[in-house]
Amino acid sequence: MVKFLIGLFLLISSSNALEIKCDFEEVYSDGTVQNGFFLIKNKMLRYQYKNNDLFTLFHKKDQFFLVRNNNLKHIQKLTDNLDVAKELIKISSEYPNIEPEYVKDGMVIKLERQLTNNFYKRISINSEKLNMSIYFNECKQIQINQRYFNHNPYFEFKDL
Repeated sequence: MVKFLIGLFLLISSSNALEIKCDFEEVYSDGTVQNGFFLIKNKMLRYQYKNNDLFTLFHKKDQFFLVRNNNLKHIQKLTDNLDVAKELIKISSEYPNIEPEYVKDGMVIKLERQLTNNFYKRISINSEKLNMSIYFNECKQIQINQRYFNHNPYFEFKDL
């Protein structure tokens, strides 16, 4: 479960005015790739996998919820295995003074910015339990209706 919470790091870019949608590609050390998109608005996050057998993760008011993509009524509040996510949120609190690399308890987090703007293009996580990169693509600032950050009722996001 921890590997899927990495996207929470994206909160570093959130301010009360920023609303953003990005596609993502997660690449794991075994060659597995997962795709999806995320939305950020007012420090809320929706991190949704395209694969119907996976899930959508919601973060709102310091709470995490997981909704199965193939069963929208299956909602799970997350309370365990949040160590990586909490470390990334801690790092994000240092924004905009974020270092390109962090090391803690055997975990190495590297961050790469895009040359053209202040957003990140890649995050890599390396530890005993997890080796992966998340690439951010097609990021754009758009107005996002608040309802897309609710896990119950669940609203399907339609990109314009």
